[in-house]
Amino acid sequence: MTRDLAVVPNSVVDRQGRPRFGTFRGELPAVSFRELSGDWEPSWWQWPARRKRWNYGIAVTDEVLLCQAVVQGGYFGQAFTYVVDLYEERAVAELKFTGAPEVQAHVNDRPSRGHMSAFRTAGAALETSRDPAGGAFRWTSRIGAVHHREPGGIELDARLGVEPVGPALTVISPVEDGGLLNVTQKWAGLPLEGDLRVGTRTYRLDGGLGAMDYTQGILARRTTWRWALALGRLFDGRSVGINLVEGFNEGREDTNENALWVGDRLIPLGRATFEFDRDHPDRLWSLTTECGTVELYFWPYHVYRDVRRWKIIDSWFIQPAGRFEGRLRIDDQTHEVSLYGVTEDQDILW
Repeated sequence: MTRDLAVVPNSVVDRQGRPRFGTFRGELPAVSFRELSGDWEPSWWQWPARRKRWNYGIAVTDEVLLCQAVVQGGYFGQAFTYVVDLYEERAVAELKFTGAPEVQAHVNDRPSRGHMSAFRTAGAALETSRDPAGGAFRWTSRIGAVHHREPGGIELDARLGVEPVGPALTVISPVEDGGLLNVTQKWAGLPLEGDLRVGTRTYRLDGGLGAMDYTQGILARRTTWRWALALGRLFDGRSVGINLVEGFNEGREDTNENALWVGDRLIPLGRATFEFDRDHPDRLWSLTTECGTVELYFWPYHVYRDVRRWKIIDSWFIQPAGRFEGRLRIDDQTHEVSLYGVTEDQDILW
């Protein structure tokens, strides 16, 4: 339970210039690597070549699933968004953008309070923000018909609250093979409200659930992982959010971003195992945790793909969106669940 996790420190780096590695509960005020020193001080070339940061959001109702991300690399910027109609079990919108870092793609150093991430280009603006004083995350998109070729384009105006939900999960982990460290903050099961319009379709988001994923690190040239995020409710009405990863943020025994949010609780989980057909990610996936809390099967409705061979950036990024079915074991009780969310298979040179 949450008492098993230490409270998040007030900074990534201690007074001796060393990273404060571990898994914590709570919101990190800011991510700064400038105070690193000694063996942990980044080389001059690692700042532009290895520093990556992104913010990813997902929203789910009984009717629709929405994902949106902004990535700021040292020498590139990206964003994507897609919408899956859960009744029709298909995507009704999918867009990706490439642009200049900082100028078009910007992610600031604040994971939570005071957060700002945005991608802007002609005819499109995607933004996530939160007031420095706290309150809900504000999530907006304005994408014109020049990009989404339907009358009216896409418009999103949503809010993700942080009450009554368990605390955020923060992980500070070392990175091997040419990287230094990575910081991630995950927060799932957040109450959702707002509106989404896709062409002539309008989706009310009130009563749904969402999640935010902020990550910043000085990463290895090659980065790989399997990831899943699921949202829904138990039969008694309590909100559920699940974050699972395999192959990332596992640099030490005490760094682990696998977690379960149930109502107002944050419950850390054991290591996760993903079983799937990499050549056919649209087929059935199986996800389990070694602690026995999670046993889920995943059926994709849509597969978002970003496969690039640019020599500088070689990307294999596959993110199916769909339905999870299975069991969660909480407080010695087994709960049958039906959830919605995404899985992911990434292998990228960047």
